Formats: sequence, structure tokens, C-alpha cells
Amino acid sequence: MKLHHLSALSVLLAAASAVPLEQATTTVSAAAPSSTPTLPAEEIVLTEADVKQYPQLQFGEELSDVEIHNSTVSRRSGRSCKVIPGDRNWPSNGLWSILNFFVGGKLIKPDPIAKVCYAGNTYDEAKCGAITSNWTNSDLHVDHPTSIMSTLYQGMTCLPGDASILGHTCTLGGYPVYVVDAQNARDIQAAVNFARNMNIRLVIKNTGHDFHGKASGFGSLSIRTHALKDIAVIKNYRSKKYTGPAIKAGSGVQGFELYQAASDAGLMVVGGEGMTVGWGGGYIQGGGHSPLSSIHGMAADQVLSYEVVLANGRFVTADADTNPDLFWAMRGGGGSTFGVLVSITVKAFPDVPVTVSTFTFDPSAADVAKYALADTSNDDFWAVVKEYFSQFATHAGQGIYSYFNIFPSAVAGSQTFTMIPFFAPNKTAAEVDALLASTVAKAKEHNITLVPKTVTYSGFQAAWKAGFPKETIGMWNVQSGSRLFPRENWEDTDKFEMQFNAIREVTMNSYMLGFNIAPTLANGQVTADETAVLPAWRETLMHAITGTMWDASIRDLSVVRSIQKVFTDGNMKKWRDVSPGSGAYLAECDFNEPDHQTAFWGTNYPKLYQMKQKYDPKGVFFAETAVGSEDWSAGVDRIGRLCPV
Repeated sequence: MKLHHLSALSVLLAAASAVPLEQATTTVSAAAPSSTPTLPAEEIVLTEADVKQYPQLQFGEELSDVEIHNSTVSRRSGRSCKVIPGDRNWPSNGLWSILNFFVGGKLIKPDPIAKVCYAGNTYDEAKCGAITSNWTNSDLHVDHPTSIMSTLYQGMTCLPGDASILGHTCTLGGYPVYVVDAQNARDIQAAVNFARNMNIRLVIKNTGHDFHGKASGFGSLSIRTHALKDIAVIKNYRSKKYTGPAIKAGSGVQGFELYQAASDAGLMVVGGEGMTVGWGGGYIQGGGHSPLSSIHGMAADQVLSYEVVLANGRFVTADADTNPDLFWAMRGGGGSTFGVLVSITVKAFPDVPVTVSTFTFDPSAADVAKYALADTSNDDFWAVVKEYFSQFATHAGQGIYSYFNIFPSAVAGSQTFTMIPFFAPNKTAAEVDALLASTVAKAKEHNITLVPKTVTYSGFQAAWKAGFPKETIGMWNVQSGSRLFPRENWEDTDKFEMQFNAIREVTMNSYMLGFNIAPTLANGQVTADETAVLPAWRETLMHAITGTMWDASIRDLSVVRSIQKVFTDGNMKKWRDVSPGSGAYLAECDFNEPDHQTAFWGTNYPKLYQMKQKYDPKGVFFAETAVGSEDWSAGVDRIGRLCPV
């Protein structure tokens, strides 16, 4: 990698202010990985010379190949509780000003986004109204330095709806105290070194989409990677294992930005369905399922290299030849765990036309009539759902990715099925209609109206933009969980019946988001041992999410914990029981998943834990349910001081 050494602090500061915030896309031709373009954010790095006189910013120890131990004693060696504001070891304003200087004035101390709703010198009625009305819009939280989309895991402090309730005040709760709004690798290095040397909890925020609030942390310093937006399209990337088009993108790039850049170059990239999800953050490090997964596999399977800042502050490359064990771990091992990404290079593919089909169906008139007799079995409705489910192996084998939901309908005790959408790369409308024919026929047989709306688009980006809605987020009274349902449950009639009955039982009392998907390892993709992706993904035909809700006025976290436990031990257990040996998608899972290490990583976990100790022996990076998280605790409600256990 080409690195630009800026040793004078005055030049450092000027360079930081000169880095553009807007996305820039370039097109290059690379003959080898070593000639992969250097993005602007990678040009400016921190060196030993820069920090020679500043112990607070000096680098950590170099990595060595010493034996990695698993004992509790070795895990706790050299670790202590993180300092928090009010502690005598909490950095003085003068020390924070040194960090601010090194990061080009990009150290900020933001208020919670809804503080403008509370009485005091920050109160602003107009801003409060805008925040309150847009609270479920993901863009609102993406654009704020600390706000996240699952405020339950921040402690439910400073919510806009609480401002008028007597006794409610706005506090930081689990929000970070300081944020480095990183513009380049040097900013990230300085923040990592400062947090490690000062023993401060460190968190990373890209967009804040994570289901579990990983971008929050009580008393923490946060690194915000959102401004790292540059994209380079590589026409002809060459390596030992891959030759073809590729894209290199800053870690702050979101899905919609990536897709547009790829489309402009006549390409498509494996990314998520979520419009504003930070593609370059926890999404791709956690595996990343995609509308293209039934053809090309998981997003992590496509990674050719990472540029990453380690826990010791070093800026390194991780690929198949350089730091290959780190490369393996970051392809599925999860975000906020092994380092802070600056950029990623991934495979790209020639664009293809995509057909999208959407439809909705409700209970039949006969089902509705039964409700008057207190019979809410809804048999006609579920017969159609079952027929659709029975086609999952066939559909996934054709490269289909479908995203559907089942929610309570207007008629009490009944449900509505909505396909949003049936996503069919390289299929015509006629081919899609044929794939859906048996489901449409079953609906007609049960006097249910099901009329697919099917449209073919010239390329992936246009179909994705038309097919996937922006998610509703920001709710603090929801606990969700997920399960991967294995192919063997479709190949065995008895297992299929047991699985379907468990899904029906749970969904009749809750809701379901489902994905028919098969991210297998075929067509020259990576082998199973090349990534840390949960092996159960390779045998999956459906990823499904359900959840529980409670009164939004509840603020007693002990009450919330009891509701969560009922959910984990009740509905989620029913799904786990019919999919033994499978697992759950770590980015969209039950926060209290039993034995989450096995559920999220399977047989990969022991090696991942060793890599965590090798690359982060002091526990600089911590996130709830992440690799190595069992070595630390932030208290009963997970919003207290972080201490080793």
C-alpha cells in the first residue's frame, strides 16, 4: 500500500481539513493487488515519529507469534476496568486537546440527538418536532455522530417522547462521551492509541444500524467511520485466486452508494437489502446476506482485502497473503472485534437484468367467518403459506432471494402475508410467474386472492431500489431474534411438518420476517475454510426473524429483562428445537441467544477466540455478543462500567 508520511503536526491538521467529505468514485485498471489504488483516506497515516513526544498516542506492542493461551488468568492479565468520567485517571481536558489536535479538530462531544426536546439551553421546539416525527427514519440516526437505531440497548435515555414526562431528564446513558469523526487512517490510529493508552472503552460507529446497539458504550470514546466514502472501480483486478472486476470502497460507504457506483460501471456487488446499512462495517464483517446470495454466496465471501487499523494502532493490510489469519477472521467474525476498517476491496460481477415480484394475501372469507365462532386457526391462509414454503429449495436453486413478512392483519387473530419482494436475478417475468404458479394455484384453491405484480428491470441497482423499502427503525419496545432453518428440514417430510408448525405457532402470536436464501459455496467461490462465516449458512434455506413487543412507556429495565427472557426461552426456543445444530445470523439475532458463540460462529469460534487474543490481547475492542465479549461485562443492563470478568 502507498502511504504518505506527514510528520509535522501543523501539516497533519491542514491535511485533515482538506479531506473531502463527499463520495468520490474513480475507475482504474489494476494488474496486481499491489497496484490496487490507494484511497485518499489511506494516504494519511500516523507514524512513530509523529507521536514520539506524546505517550498518550504512542503505538502498542508489535504482534508476535507467542503461544496463545485460553486460561482465565492469561485473559485477564494486564486488563482492568475501563476508566469513566469522574475517575481520577479520566483524561484531563488538556489530554483530550492533544487528541483533538492529532485528528485535525475532529474530536467532538455531541449531545444525544433528542436533547433539543428537553428543557434547558439546548431546547429547540422546531428541531424537537422534526426529530420526533422522523425518529423511525434511519437517515436521522445515520447522520448523527452517536445516535443508534436500537435505543433499547443504549438504556432508553433521552427519548423524544419522554421530554414532557415529569422526572424524565436527558442523560448520555450508553452514548459515547467523545467521538472522533474520522476522515482518514491517521484519525483512526490516533483514536485507537489514545483509548488503549488511557484505558478508555472504545466503540465504532458507521451507521448505527446494528440490532444490539454495538455502536454505543457507557463512558466511551467512539470512532465514527461514516465519512470514509471514496470508491474506486477496478476494471481488472489480478491475484492468485481471482481475476476480474473489483471495487475498493471506504468503510463508511453505504449500500445505496455502493450499488450506484457499481451500476454506473456496468457491475453489481454483493451487498445487503437495507438501503442505508453501512455495507463497509459490521454488515460485511459479520457475513452479510444479500439479494445475490443464492447465486454468489455471502458478502464476506467476496472480500479480496481489508485495510485495517489494529488494536496496537498499526495500519495494515489483511488478505490471502498478508496477515491471512486476520483476513480469515474478519470475513465473518463480526465487526468491532479485530480492528477498525478503513477500506475493503471486493469482487464485482457483470450486471444482469432482474425481475421483481410483489404480492399480498389475507385470510379467505371462510377463515374470517370462523372468527365469529372464536376459531382463529386460519387454515386456508396457512395452507397457501405452506405451499410457498415447500418451494424454497427449488427457488433458491434458481438463484432467488425472497424477502417476505407475516404480520397481524386488520381482523383480530389473523395474519397478512406480504412479499417485499421476490427477487429474481437473470430471470424473465415468465420464468418468475412459473416459479410462483403453485402458490398462486393454492391460493385460488382456498378462495384467497393472490395476484403477483411482476416487473423486469435492466439491472440489479434499479431492481433493488424498486424492490426493497427503507426499514422502520428506532423502536425501543421490541426484542427480536432470528434462526437459520436448514435444508434438511425440507428434505425430510416429518422435519418439514415440525418446522412449519413451530413457525406457524410462533407467528400466530407475533410476527415473522423471512428470507428464502441459499448462500452455498458453488461456482468457484471460496471454500468453507477460507472464511469465518457460520458454517450453518451453507446449509440454510431460510433465515427468519421474529420478536416480541411491550408497552412503549415501560422504562424499568428489570421488567424489560423479564420480557426478553420469556421471549428467549419461549418462542425462540420453539424455533431452536426444530433446527438443532443450526444457528443464527449474528447481525439480526436474539441479544440473549443461549451459547451465542456456537450459534453465531459454530465450529469456527475457538479459532476466532484465539485470533481475538492475538490481535487484541488487551481487549481494546469490545462489543456485546462479539468474539471475546465473554471476557468483559458492562453490568446487568449492559450500560455500566466495562470490566474484565
